[in-house]
Amino acid sequence: MDSQKPIAVLKAAAPGSQTEDSSYTSGSSTISEMSGHEVLAEVQVVDVDILSVHLEQETSTKKQQATSPLGTLRLDQCKLYGREEHIASVQDGLFRVKQKRLNQKLNATLEFVLISGPSGSGKTAVATSIQQDVERSPSGVYLQGKFDLSVQKEPYTAFATALGDLCCRASDILGRAAFERFQEETIKNLDSLELHLLHGIIPSMGLIAPEKEFRADFRSSIKMGDQKNRLHYGFLKFIRVASAAFCPLVFFLDDLQWADVSSLELLKVLISDQENTNLMVIGTYRSNEVNPDLSKMIQDLRLQQQDKKAPLKLTRQDSNRQSLLSKRGSMSKLLSPGEDLGTNLTLTELSLGNLTVKEVEHITMDLLSLTDHTVAAPLAQILHRRTFGNPNYLKTLITALHDDDLLSFNVGTTEWCWDLDEIEKSSFATDNVVDLARRGIQRNASKEMHHLLMCVACLGSICKEKCIRLIWKRSSVGNTGERLLQQLLNQAVKQMFLEQIGSSQFRFTHDAVKEAVISSICLGEINALRQKIGGILFEELTEEELEAMLFLVADLLHNTDWPGSKLSQLLLRAAQKAKGVSAFSSASFYALNGIKRLRNMWHGDENVQLAIKLHSIAAEAERCLGNLPHAKRLCETIIGQDSVPNIDKMQAHKILIDMLWNEEEDFEVSLNYSLDCLGESIGCNFPRGKAGQTVGALRCINYMKMKKSIPSVAEIKALPQMTDPTRLFGMELMGEATYSAFFAGKPTLMLMILARRIQWSFQYGFHASMAPAYATMASAFMHALGDWERGRKMAKVAVQIVERAKELGVAGNSEQEVLYRLHFLVNPWTQPARSLSNQLIDGYKTCMSHGDVDNAFKIIVAYEFSQLLSGKELKQLEADIQCYRPQMEALKYDKWDFQVGIVLQAALNLMGKTENTTILAGSVVEEKPGVRQLWHQVQFLKRFLCAHFGEYKTGAINSVKIGKEWLKAYPGVYYGYDAFHQAICLYAEAHNIAQNASSGCRLAPSTSGRTMSLYKEHAYRNHALIKSWVKSGGPNHVHHLSILDAEQAALLSCMQKSKSKEVCKLYEKAIVDSVRGGFVNHAALTEERYADYLLEMDDKQEGIYHLENAIKRYSDWGAMRKVEFLREKLVKVTCSPLAQNGSS
Repeated sequence: MDSQKPIAVLKAAAPGSQTEDSSYTSGSSTISEMSGHEVLAEVQVVDVDILSVHLEQETSTKKQQATSPLGTLRLDQCKLYGREEHIASVQDGLFRVKQKRLNQKLNATLEFVLISGPSGSGKTAVATSIQQDVERSPSGVYLQGKFDLSVQKEPYTAFATALGDLCCRASDILGRAAFERFQEETIKNLDSLELHLLHGIIPSMGLIAPEKEFRADFRSSIKMGDQKNRLHYGFLKFIRVASAAFCPLVFFLDDLQWADVSSLELLKVLISDQENTNLMVIGTYRSNEVNPDLSKMIQDLRLQQQDKKAPLKLTRQDSNRQSLLSKRGSMSKLLSPGEDLGTNLTLTELSLGNLTVKEVEHITMDLLSLTDHTVAAPLAQILHRRTFGNPNYLKTLITALHDDDLLSFNVGTTEWCWDLDEIEKSSFATDNVVDLARRGIQRNASKEMHHLLMCVACLGSICKEKCIRLIWKRSSVGNTGERLLQQLLNQAVKQMFLEQIGSSQFRFTHDAVKEAVISSICLGEINALRQKIGGILFEELTEEELEAMLFLVADLLHNTDWPGSKLSQLLLRAAQKAKGVSAFSSASFYALNGIKRLRNMWHGDENVQLAIKLHSIAAEAERCLGNLPHAKRLCETIIGQDSVPNIDKMQAHKILIDMLWNEEEDFEVSLNYSLDCLGESIGCNFPRGKAGQTVGALRCINYMKMKKSIPSVAEIKALPQMTDPTRLFGMELMGEATYSAFFAGKPTLMLMILARRIQWSFQYGFHASMAPAYATMASAFMHALGDWERGRKMAKVAVQIVERAKELGVAGNSEQEVLYRLHFLVNPWTQPARSLSNQLIDGYKTCMSHGDVDNAFKIIVAYEFSQLLSGKELKQLEADIQCYRPQMEALKYDKWDFQVGIVLQAALNLMGKTENTTILAGSVVEEKPGVRQLWHQVQFLKRFLCAHFGEYKTGAINSVKIGKEWLKAYPGVYYGYDAFHQAICLYAEAHNIAQNASSGCRLAPSTSGRTMSLYKEHAYRNHALIKSWVKSGGPNHVHHLSILDAEQAALLSCMQKSKSKEVCKLYEKAIVDSVRGGFVNHAALTEERYADYLLEMDDKQEGIYHLENAIKRYSDWGAMRKVEFLREKLVKVTCSPLAQNGSS
C-alpha cells in the first residue's frame, strides 16, 4: 500500500452530513482472505509504535499537499447543481409552515416532503438544505433520524434518535422559562400509560417528563392492540406539544426504504394528525429499493391527495400582500374562514435523477477552480459518461483520479493538470459507487483501519465509542490497544471515513463508505464477525447498558451459531421488549427466530417454559399483525404437546378465545371453546342443554337469595386472596364466557357463570372479578326477577369488593367494569341521573390514565347517551362529543366512535344543523352499523327523535315491530327512557287515530280499530313497567309516569269527546315533575302534548300559551329545528305573523 496517498473514498461526501446506507449484498468481490475472527485477531500482532509513525507521516503528507487553497478539492463547498428546483420546493414547504404560524386564518396543513432517487443522488443534501434556516429561528429545531439496514428489525430507530436529540437539546434551545412550560405541557397532556410507553422508545425522555405513577395491576389487563393505539396517540400528543413549543419543527427521516413496519405505522399516524399543522416532515428513500410496506404507504397518500382539492401552495415569493392578491384575486377571499384552501396534508414529492453534462461541467469547474468552460467541457464529458451523472459517484471518481495522480495540481503554474487520454484508459463506467469506494479502501486504507471500520459497520447507523473500545480491548495485547484505537479513530475522522457526533459517538460519512467496507468480505465472514462482536457486547455490557442495546445485540447474534438456548433467551428478551413498545413485527421476528434456534424445545423444564413463552409472544404478535392462521397454529403447537401441563397451555387457550371473540366475533364458538377449556383443563363443567341450564339457573338464583351471598365488609376483608394459578385462569375464562353467553343470547347460562364466579371467590379466595359479577347479578335481580331490594344490596357489595381489591393492589379494570355496569344497569333506577355525571367522568379519566381504553370509551358512550336523554343543553353536548370523538378515531375504536356519533347526529338533527329529523344520517355518521347491537341503538334513537319531532306514527310502528325485542335484550340506561319514548309514540298515535275517527277522517273501521287497540296494548304494557319502577323507588321515572298518566287520560278524554279537568291537572303535574327533575326536554315535550290536547278541545287561548311555553323550553334545550316547526304551527293557530317572533 502506498501510504503517501490520501484515501480516495474519504472525500466522497461532505463532512458533517450523513447520507444513504446500503445492503450487505450490494457487492460480491472481496479484498481480504481473512475470516471474521481473523479480522479481530489480526490486530493483536500490530506494532503500535510503527503504526503511529505511519499515521503521522500520512497526515503530514496530506497537509503538505493542501498548502495551497487552489490545490484543494473543495468537495464540502461544491454547490448542488441540478437540484435548485428541488431545494426551492423544500424551502417553500418551510415557508408555508412559518406563514401558518404567523397567520392562523390561512388553512393549516401539515407539510410532508418525500424525496426519492438512487443512492448518491443527493437526497440528504436536499433535505438538509433548510437546516440552517430552521435553526436560525430562536426556537426552531431540525430533528434528524436515520434507518439502517443492519438493524432493520430494531423498532423506531430514527424516531428514537431524533426525539432523543430533542430531549437533550430542548433546554438550550428554549431557555429556562420556555423549557419549563414545555415540561409542564408534556406532563399535563400525557397520562401515565402514554409516558410509560414513550419512555420505552425515546432516550432521555426523562429529561422532559418523568414517568408518572402507574398501577401495575392495570398493565396485565391492557390488550396489545390497545397498547399500540395508546403509544401512537401519546406520540401524537407529545409531537403536538413539541410543535407548539418549537417553531418551526422539522422532522427528517432518512432511508425510509429500511424503516421497520412499526416506524412506518408511526409515520402514517404522524402525517395523518389533523390537529397538528405546525410541523414539517421530510422523508427520503432510494427509488430502486422500495419495500412493499413503504410502497403501499406512498400509493395510499397519492390516492388521498387525488381525492382532495389541490391546496394553494404559498411560496417565499408570495409573502407580500400584492402577490397573494394576484394569486387569489383578493385578500378577503384568501382569508375567508369558510374557504377550503387545502387539505390537511400537503404532500410534495421530489424525484432526483442524474445530472446533465452541463451540470457536471459546472461541478467540475467549482471543484477545480476553473473559469473557462471550454477547458472543463472535455473532462466533464468523460466524467459524465463514466458516472452517468450520479453526483456522489462523480465526486468519488474525481477524488480517485486525484489519488491516482491522473488529476494533479501544479504548484508552479497554480493550475490543475490532467491527461484526457490517460483518464479514458484508466477510468471505467459503472453505476455502482460502492465498487469504486471499495477499490479506494483497498488501495489506500491500512489493514488496521479496515479492521476498525469493519467493527464500526456492525454497530448500526450510530455507534458508541464505549462499544468500539470494548471490542478493541478484547482484540488487542496489553495496554497498547487503547493508544492504537484512539489514533485510528482520529485518523478515520480526519480522512472522512467517520464523523464524530457529540463527544462519544461515531457514524460513517456516507452509506457508500459503509457498504464498501461490508462488501469487502463475504456474508459468511460477516456473520462470524457479528457473532464475535455480539458475544463481546453481551458479556461486557452492564445489565442496564445491555437493555438499552438489546435490539442491536439480538440483531448481531440472531443469525449466528451462538449457543441455542442462550440465544433463544436473548431473543425472548428482545421480543418482550418489542412487544412492550407495540412493535409487533419486530416482536414476531425475534420470537420466531428464538423458536428456530431452540433445540429440543419440548424436552426439559427450562426449554419447555422458554418454548411456551416464545410461542405465546409470537402468537400474540402475529394476531396483532392480522396473521390469524399463523397465530392459531402457534397456539395449537403448544396445546398439542403432551409434555406440557394443562396449566401451561392456558395462555394459548386464552389467545384463541380472544381471537374468536374480537376478530371473528363468533360468540357461540367462543362460548363453547371457553366451556370446553373450563371442563377439560380445570374440571369446571356447565350444562350445554337448555333444560340443564334452566335448572342450573334456578339453583343459582336460590343460592344468590341466601343470606351468605350478601357478605359484610368485614367478611369481604376476611377472604384470603386467590393464588392457585388454575383457579385464577378459570376466573379469566369464566369472564370471557360471561360476555360470550350474553352476546350469544344465553341469559340462563350467563347467570350460572356469574354465580360460579362468586362461589369460587368464597371457596378458593378473593378475586377482583367477583365485583363485576355482583354488579351484573344486581341488574338481573332488579330487571328479570323484580327484586329491587336485593339488587341494590348486590350493587353495594360490588363497590365494597372494588375497594378491597384496590387495597390489595389487584383491582385491575374491575373498578371501571363495575362503574360501567352499575351506571348502565342499576344506578338509573336508584340514583338521580344528574348525580351520576361526575362519577362517570372520573371513571373515564382513571381508565384512560391506566390504559383501559375499552372501558373508558364504554363509560363515555353511557355518559353521552344519558346526557342527551336527560336534557343536557344540546350545544354543550355537541362540544363534549367533539372532544371525545378524535380520541376514539385516533385510537381506532370504531364501535364506540359510531355510538357517540349517532348521539351527536341526533343532537344535530334537533339543533337544525342537518336536513333530517328522525333519520340518523349526515356529516357525522350514517345509520348503517353491521353489528346487531349497534343497529338496535340506532332504532332506539330513532324512537327518541320520533317522540320529540312528533312523528308518532313512525315511532309507534317501530315500537311494535322491534321495541319489545330491544327492551328484552338490552336492559340498561337506554332501557328506561326507551320504554317511555315508545309509550309516548304509541299513546299519541292511538290518540290521532281516535281523533281522526271522531272527525270523520278515518280508515276502514276494522283497520283503525285493530291498529289503535294494538298501540294501546303496547302503550299500557310500557306504562305498567314504568309504574313498577317508580313504585320500587326509581327516581328518574317519576316524571315519565306523570306524563304517561296524562297521555292515557287524554286518550280516554278524546274517545269520550269531552275536555277533562283531570287531564289538565295531570299534564300540569307532569310539567312540574319534569322541571323539578331537570329534564327540560321532557318538560318541553309535555308542554307540546298539553297544547295539542287543549287545541283539540277548542281551548285556543290556553293552547297557545302552552305552545309558546313549549317553544321556550325547546329553545332552552337548543332544539332549534323543533322550534321552527312549532313556530310554524303557532302561526297557523293564531293566524298572526307576529306570533313567529313573539315567543322567541
